[in-house]
Parts: sequence; C-alpha cells; structure tokens
Amino acid sequence: MRARKVCKKILVEDPDNVSALNILGGCLARTGQVTQAIQVAEKVCRLSPGDAVPFANLSYLNRVTGNVPQAVLAMAHAVICDRNSSVYQATLAQLTDHLEFYELNAETTVIGQAIEVCLANPAIDAAAFSTAWHSLLLLDPAFKKLASVTQDGAFQGRAEEVNLAQTARPLAAPFFLLGLRSLHAMDARLERILTAFRRLFISRFNGREPDVFLPFLCALAEHCHLNEYVYACTKEEQAMVEALESTLDLSADSGANLETRVALIGCYRDLMRLECANLIENAAAASQNEAFVRLVKNTISIPAEVRACHKSIPVLSSPQGSTRHPVSSAVAKQYEENPYPRWRYLDIPVLNEKQRAKGRGKRILIAGCGTGHEALVMATRYPEARILGIDLSVPSLAYGKQKADEFAIGNVEFLQADILDLESLGQQFDLITCSGVLHHMQDPVEGWRKLLGRLKPDGFMKIALYSELARQPVVLCRKWIQERGFASTPEGIRDFRQAILALDDENPLKDIVNWADFFSMSMCRDLVFHVQEHRVTLPWIKSALEDLHLCCLSMRISNPLLRKAYLSRFPGDRGLQDLDKLHEYETDNPETFRDMYQFWCCRKGSANTGSPPAWLHTAGR
Repeated sequence: MRARKVCKKILVEDPDNVSALNILGGCLARTGQVTQAIQVAEKVCRLSPGDAVPFANLSYLNRVTGNVPQAVLAMAHAVICDRNSSVYQATLAQLTDHLEFYELNAETTVIGQAIEVCLANPAIDAAAFSTAWHSLLLLDPAFKKLASVTQDGAFQGRAEEVNLAQTARPLAAPFFLLGLRSLHAMDARLERILTAFRRLFISRFNGREPDVFLPFLCALAEHCHLNEYVYACTKEEQAMVEALESTLDLSADSGANLETRVALIGCYRDLMRLECANLIENAAAASQNEAFVRLVKNTISIPAEVRACHKSIPVLSSPQGSTRHPVSSAVAKQYEENPYPRWRYLDIPVLNEKQRAKGRGKRILIAGCGTGHEALVMATRYPEARILGIDLSVPSLAYGKQKADEFAIGNVEFLQADILDLESLGQQFDLITCSGVLHHMQDPVEGWRKLLGRLKPDGFMKIALYSELARQPVVLCRKWIQERGFASTPEGIRDFRQAILALDDENPLKDIVNWADFFSMSMCRDLVFHVQEHRVTLPWIKSALEDLHLCCLSMRISNPLLRKAYLSRFPGDRGLQDLDKLHEYETDNPETFRDMYQFWCCRKGSANTGSPPAWLHTAGR
C-alpha cells in the first residue's frame, strides 16, 4: 500500500514515469484491480514501444480477464521486441493454438510478423501456429488471387498463360515459406494452389528456371515429404517426374540447375529412395543454397538416421512367450507402414532451477507414444524425471529416438511393447499418459486396467479417447469408404481425398476437409481408415472411471473460446471436473472435444484427489 501511495505521488509530478507506472500496475494487479492494471500497462507500452516486458505483462493481464485477442496481440508485440526470447514465442504459440483470423488489419499484421519470427525458431513447435498461419496467409491479397485462379479447373489448361514473374513475390515471402516447410496444408484452397504450381513448374521445366523460385520448390518438396506425398498426381505428372529422374546426372549437372531438378523430383518422390541419394547429400554438402541444404537434410539425412535407429529399439517379451494379440498385430502393421504422427520441431522450454526440480525422481510412462513427440515434450518439461515411451511400431519408436538424439534429450527411453503385456515390465510409474491409444484396442477398458496395474498407488493418469459426438463426420466417411471400396493404400487414400474434394460443399461428407488430419497420408489413414476404432461418450467415461475406482481430476477443452463459453455457462466447475455438466455442454456443442476427451484421473482416495499435484503444472492441463 505504501509503494502504491509513493508511486501515485511521483506520477502527480511526472505522469510518464515508467518505473512508477510499473510498480503501480503490479500493486493494482496484486489487489485484484486488473482493469486498472491493464490501463496502466497499456500506458507503459505506449511510452516504451520497444520494450518486450511491458507487452508481456499486458498479455498476462488480458489473459486473466479472458480477453484472448488482446492477450495475443500484446504477446506478439513482445515477440517482435525481443526476437530471441523462446519464452515469449512459446507463450504466443499457446495463445494462438486453434485461433483463426478473419480480416487483415494493423493488429493481425503484427501477429503475422510475430508468427514469422516463431516459425524460424526450431525450438518452437510450429504446429500450434497452424490455424493462425493458414487464416492469415489466405487473407493476403496475393494468395487470395492465387486461390481464385487455381480453384478453377481450367487453370491447368491455360498454364502456359501464367506469368511466373507475377507470382515471384508471394511464393518467396518468408511467412509463406517458413510455414510451408513446417506445416501441413490444412485448407483445400491452399492444397490446390500448391498442386497447381507443382504441376506448372514440372511441366515448364527446361533447366533454366530463375533462381528466385528455388526456395519455393525446396520448401514445397519439404512440405510434400512431411505429408508423405498425399497430394494427387496425374499420369502426365508421373511421366514428367520419371523423365526428370532418368535425366538426373549429378556428375554433369551442378549449381541451381541440379538443385532445381532435385527439388522438383522431391515434390513428388521420396528423395531418400533414389539410387543417387548419397550423391545428392554430397551435392548439398558443397552447396551454398540454404534452402537446398535444409531440404536434403530433412528428406535424406535425417530419415537415414531414423532407419539406423531401428535395430537399437529393445523389445518387451510377451508373457509366457505368447504371440502378439490379433488386433495389436493389425494396428502395429498400420503404424509400421505409416508411423504416426509426423512432426519435425519441438517446443523446448526455458526452465529455472525450481521448475527443473519438479518431477525429480519421478517415472513417467507414455503408453502408445508413436513417433515420440509427447515423450520428448515430457522429457523437456521434467528433465530430472525418467521417461519411458512404449509403442507397437518400431519405425515410430525409431523416429522418436532419432529426435531425442537430435535435440540432445537424455532422460527418455523407447521400448517396443504391447499395453496388454505390461505386467511383464516390472516397473511402476508416478504418471502414465495414454493419448489416442485405448480406443484402438479390442477392449479399451481392459487396456486401461493393464495400465492401472503399472500405476503407483498415489500416481495419476492422463487419458485421451475419441468422442462419439465429435467424430460423426468421421463415422460418415468410414461408412462411405466401405461402400466405395477405397483401399487403405497410398493410392486408395489419394483417391478418397480427391473424391471428397470433388463433392459439393453442402455434402455432409465434405466436413472431413475441416479436420487437420485430412492433409497427411499417415494422419488421413489414422483418421478414417484405421483398422480398429471405438468412440465413447462422457457418460461412458464416467462409468469406466467408476469400474476402475478412479476419479476425474480435470477435463481439457483445447479451444480457448469453447473453454471460455463452458466456464461462462458453468462457472462453478472451474476445474472442468463435472462430467455431467461437460456432457450437457457437449450435447449442445458437438465439436467441443474434436481433439478427443483429454483428462487427468487418479485412484479414489489417493492423495492427489481434487486436482493434479503441483509438480505437474508445468506441463499444462
């Protein structure tokens, strides 16, 4: 109180005294006068437009009041002011996750500039910016024009009329290229732009393409490698790619000509599978072109490292030497063919000593860890805990191991194992997470029970399960796939996608285009071609929890706008624990749990009942 009085006295004489304003704002915030604190913080930002700290403070205060748009804008200013702060960038990623923009103005321009800074940082998980990136990109007048041109099927017929010089600026924009090489194209309009220009470039290729387009072609090749070449390819394009590949001569070609040829082939084919892949690596080692070097690293060098990791993955023996369970075998085959999920970058937090100590001595099991993303996220947030990731698929586990080596993460191990065989593991864990796995088992509750047998008495779990209500568009597509006979092969998945894209927008099947997983080969297969899928409801979860003698600690609503709406409707359930109220809300808002039901739980009567323990809070809820 005394500090507040002193500051007010100073401000009478010097209204723009930044130090006094900062202290006053802090006093107001601590006493719950957040609205007044925001006004003070806004003034400090105007007085110190180049200082990141006031903008970060303003972002925090707006988050307290639930004003997400202003929180995002303030944090974007903080990122621009301090481009080296991974903390600000990670916070912006959390704030913009699932956030879509509908107009370009001064504020969204600032946000776009900040996202560009974040996309250039490999220590930030780019996926969180996906929705924001797509919406901002397609609001850009240049890309609006490209979208309008390429939506017309006649574009391919008049490809010779296209003036490439007019497309040079948008195709070379850093904001576009950074997102293209890191993100899946989660919009049919953008996919059509990319496939149209991919065909345009290969049909016009004459070995003398301007260097200005090489960064775009390299980024597009990275993009197509990331989505596993899910885009449709005509027979004419296939013939042109084969011709280009047959004339690829690494001894005669050099410089931009060679790099353009390789990039074009990489837009259609896995470069690592070429007989001359090692020669391409040699060419990249001698190249001065950063985009080409990065392309070769991400499509040849790193995949080769992943393959080399296969033999080093240990295997958990089945009890009594039993064979793999039938459903497990089918699921394993799918993920061996299509490791899931495909990802590239990892958000590595900056932790102080107190934060690093959280989780000290804890053992964490990631059951069904896939390609290791969640396991490595846990490992970076709890560097003094021991993380074990298990999965049926060795290729998926090898991907995770290579990423652990790439990011120098030493507190994580990977093991090939079936959840049904975990009694032979001989270990117990403080935390078990199982996200998107149980619903692919023959009996989800049996799998859950096996996990519970590995949980310490006062341990806790994070479970994620498919929502019956949210996945009705998936159910429609799965029935349609069976009726039409689409195969779960790369060709069948491409045919399915093109059939969907050709439907009228009013067709309910077309809703599947709004799911991010539609835009990647492995993810599309996981989404609508999976060999085994259960979907549940919140009453089912409530009943299963009762059967297992567990209690729900907190349910996650990932979309911040939906979470705010739920809390406005049910202000008494701040912890999102009341499954009856959550079911009532989901019934009226079926898309609430499109990202699955994700919830914390623990044994009834354990010391953790009420909320997840304090050491978990750094991982988010």
